[in-house]
Amino acid sequence: MKIKILLFVLFIILIGWLSYPWILNSMAGFLVVQGKLSKADAILVLAGDSNGERVAQAVALYKNGWAPRLVMSGGPAVWSLTYARNMRNQAKYLGVPDKDLYLQDKSESTYEDAKFSLPILKNLGARKIILVSSPYHMRRATLVTRKMYRSSNIEIIPYPVQQSRWKSDGWWKRHEDTQMVVWEYMAMIEYLLKGWLI
Repeated sequence: MKIKILLFVLFIILIGWLSYPWILNSMAGFLVVQGKLSKADAILVLAGDSNGERVAQAVALYKNGWAPRLVMSGGPAVWSLTYARNMRNQAKYLGVPDKDLYLQDKSESTYEDAKFSLPILKNLGARKIILVSSPYHMRRATLVTRKMYRSSNIEIIPYPVQQSRWKSDGWWKRHEDTQMVVWEYMAMIEYLLKGWLI
């Protein structure tokens, strides 16, 4: 009887050891949301990456004709510089004219990104937007934005950075990727408790 129990425990440990990469990869995969691209009125770009990949992705969408305007969302960075202004500078460097760039530079969270960008999008008459952020950030950003914009009848198409430095596969082996996944799950719990997601 003791041998059977021991074998059963060893079997469970073996199954857990063999399946943990799949479970962990699924945790990261859950964070990534992507909708089907269609023509939109604007692209809302959320601040938060350190390498400019979000802006680069948004500019690529803009240049491919998916939307005629970019709304850069991000508040204070350092001194008088805001993330939105820095993002605008990057977009201009990549060839987007100033007339197609709009700034929201008061926000200090994903919730505030959605909240403070909404009046700008309403003033632009936007009915459909493409939401651009990093892959790990997309589920929370999409849920927050969809909930807040529902009453304004603005459709959200989530579109994560396609060539991101962050990778979901084996994320727990890389310090930076681990930080992002852990942070997102903690933030999602906070946002759920505050009623910002659903």
